[in-house]
Order: sequence, then C-alpha cells, then structure tokens
Amino acid sequence: MSTQELAPLPRLAPSRRGVIWAASACAVMSGAAIAPAIPAIEAALGASQASVWGRVALVLPAFVIMCAGPWIGRRTAQVDQRMGFVIALCAMAAMGVAGGFAQNFGWLLATRIGLGLATAATLCFATAAIAALFEGETRGHVISRQAAINTFGGVGFVLVGGLLAQLGWQVPFLLYLLTLPVAFFAAGLDWRAPASPQLDATTRPPMQAIRLPLVTVGLAMTAFYLVPVQAPFVPVLVETPALSGLVIACATLVSGLVSLRIGALLQTVSGPVAQAAAIIAVVLGLLEFGLAASVPALLLAAALIGAGFGALLPMTVRQIMTHSTPATANAIAGLIASALYAGQVAASALALILSYGNPRLPFYATALGLGLAAFLWTNRANLRPWAQWLRENAA
Repeated sequence: MSTQELAPLPRLAPSRRGVIWAASACAVMSGAAIAPAIPAIEAALGASQASVWGRVALVLPAFVIMCAGPWIGRRTAQVDQRMGFVIALCAMAAMGVAGGFAQNFGWLLATRIGLGLATAATLCFATAAIAALFEGETRGHVISRQAAINTFGGVGFVLVGGLLAQLGWQVPFLLYLLTLPVAFFAAGLDWRAPASPQLDATTRPPMQAIRLPLVTVGLAMTAFYLVPVQAPFVPVLVETPALSGLVIACATLVSGLVSLRIGALLQTVSGPVAQAAAIIAVVLGLLEFGLAASVPALLLAAALIGAGFGALLPMTVRQIMTHSTPATANAIAGLIASALYAGQVAASALALILSYGNPRLPFYATALGLGLAAFLWTNRANLRPWAQWLRENAA
C-alpha cells in the first residue's frame, strides 16, 4: 500500500493588531492588577496604619514611565524590534511576579521600578509598531481600538485583581504572567529591525509639531484619572463605596465606547471641531463633579469626562503619529507613554495635595488648568509678550 506524504500544517501567523492591542492592555496591569490588594500588602509587609508605602508602590511604575519614557523610546529604536518587544514583555512578567515574593518594601519597590522600565519599553515597541506596520485609516482604526481596549482592560484587571486578592495578597501578582503568551505571539511578528541603529538628528522627534498634542494627552489623562482616584472621597459617595464604583465604571464605559466609535464620528464632523467639543466636555464634566450634590449628577459628570477623554486620546495620538517616521517612531512612542503616565502621576498628586482643603478642589483646579491651556492656545495670535512666553514654556 502506498503511503501519501502528509503536507505540513500551515504555521499560524499572529495577528499584528491583536499582538499590539494585547501588549498595550498588558501595560495597563502595571498598577491595575494589584490596586485592590494594597491594604493587604501594607499589612503583610509590616506597614503602620499611616504608611503610604503601598500607595507609593502602586504609583511607582507610572512615575518611572513618566521619567524614563523618552529615554527608553530612543534606545528601543536601536535594537531588533521584534526581539526587543519579546524581551520587554518577558521582563514585565518577571518583574511583576517577583513583587509577589517581596519580604519587605525595599524589595517590592525595586521590582516596581523594574516593572516600570519594562512597561515603558513594551509601550514604546507597541506604539512604534503601529507607525511601522499600518498607514492611513488602518492606523487610525488600530489607535482607536487600542485606546478602547486599554480602558476596558484597566477595569477588567482591577476586577480580577480584586477577586484574586481574596486568596492572598501575593496572588494578584500572577496576573503579570499574562504577558508571556503575548510575548510568544510577538515572536512571530514580521517586523523590520532595528528601526534606527544610530542616535543622531534623524532620530529626534519634531517637538515643535507634537508638543501641544503631548500636553493635551497629559492634561486629558489627568482629568480622566481624577475620577478613580478622587471620586470615592466626594461627600455624596464617601459613605457608599458601591456608588463610587458605579461612577468610576460609568466614566470608563463611556470612554471605551466613544473610542470605539471615534472613526465614525470623524466621518461626520471635522477633527478640530471634534477635538474642541471633547475638551469642552471634559471641562464641563470636571466642573459638574465639583458642583454635583447627587449621584445622578455625578454620573453625568463622569460620562462627560469619559466621553471627552475617549474622543481626545485616539484623536490626539493619531495626530502625533502623523509626524512619525521609521527613525522617530520609537522616540515619539516614548513621549506618548511619558505624557500618559505624567497625567496619572499629576492626578494622584493633585488628589493628595488639594483634597485636604476640599475633596472637590482637584476637579476645579484641573478644569481651570485645562480651560486656561485651551484659551491660551486659541488666542495665541493676540497674546501679549508675557502670555506668549507662558504659552510657549508651559507647552
């Protein structure tokens, strides 16, 4: 009997979009995965009731990304993009899980610094991949879906982290292992390497063109992140944690839905009009948060902030990426990551510093800052010399 040679099974090529989206979602885990376990971590590692070390550990990766993002962005352009992507994802898993073995806060903080560096590199590779592998409307689609998936992923990781924290404070750290399957599929990407072997003038991003959009990203993230960090302390919600969760979920859900539909929105209105409307929505939402005296009013405020942020983020990132080239994509990605996490750090700082006087004060201060920035930019042609200086140096 003759035997027929079996044809080899075709190798499944990983989806470029899927890998980028999954890697970006994993980056959200830097803080979300362990946020519900912070009180248990402080108790297990011997912190006093007044200790802030657990909260420092929570925000430390964001601070590292804010500071190191631009530097890491330029360095990631010098290495093999595919292998660098894989190594960064594996480092996220290693540093994340290592935190679960901490015996003291020194150990935990060291792993969180490592996690921040690995997360910054992952974000740089993922964002640079969008610029390298996609163009035109396809790139816009990938960016808008990325924003939506990150938003929904943050909620999902917090919920799962909270469930796992019931089993022990170390268990949520296992969530960081989810980056390993993403690394496996990233290893199969067909991606040019390296993007730019040398650091020179050609690898420097065009700061004049992208400075304002980067500031917009940071301010928008500050406004959006104020909702989860400060809403539970608003008088209407302070005694009912479930209602705080409802308000936070409202902002997150609306943000993700708007990001998903931003492409269709931009087909009916122009980009500048949509951007202006989004900024107005965020400012009104912040003011409403400060003035609201009922849960329905707070839900409306959260929806306005979520809608504005959900539109601003993909539109502004798309605007920034139009100025990228293969040589500058990684550096620009680092700047975007730095701006996003600077917003998170700023929101946490505002909530910590200003809320002692009035828990609503951080919302007023952010609304004032965002409104002033928009006013100065809109009227930049008519500004006096001192105001011109303020606008240029603030950006």
